[in-house]
Amino acid sequence: QEDSYRLLTDREKEVLQLLAEGRTNKEVASILEVGVSTVETHRANLMQKLGLHNTAEIVLYAVRKSLVS
Repeated sequence: QEDSYRLLTDREKEVLQLLAEGRTNKEVASILEVGVSTVETHRANLMQKLGLHNTAEIVLYAVRKSLVS
């Protein structure tokens, strides 16, 4: 998982951080000015790349990487 972070695109990193901050897909879409389906795609891609399975794992990963406090 540690080396996998570098495989994420800049947009996937943005989505990861916003989700880890507790934002919903709809909120992330609004912030990034994209559609909800686009956020869902980025979310699915980053979860696959990082081997994560749910929102709790996204948050835990982000905390461990010091992306959120």
